[in-house]
Amino acid sequence: MDRRVIARAERRRQALEALEFERSRGAALRERLESVVVELDGAGVDDEVFARLTPEEIEIVRPALQAEDEQPAEAADGEQDPRAEQRAWLEDEVERLQAELDASSVRERAFERYLDALGPE
Repeated sequence: MDRRVIARAERRRQALEALEFERSRGAALRERLESVVVELDGAGVDDEVFARLTPEEIEIVRPALQAEDEQPAEAADGEQDPRAEQRAWLEDEVERLQAELDASSVRERAFERYLDALGPE
């Protein structure tokens, strides 16, 4: 029994498992980030594109791309606009997700480098 071979094989398995987890996590973070960005900026993109479409085309496309028009309640006197609060929260969420995605990429690279340094099986 070559303990060194066993230890290297087990470390390879563990590193590959951790790398796969990090890749999955990164994909989920990217998907969530894209979803938040669409929530923030999708309506603006739609406005630009809809300006080039006919009303009939807009009627076809809009329901597939946009949720039902849910307008937040208007702010009562002295209260902050709920839309501004939501937008601020979404902007913070974009920053948080981007930071997590950056950290995930660093971890992925570290596991990849570990596996490279470990050498062939």
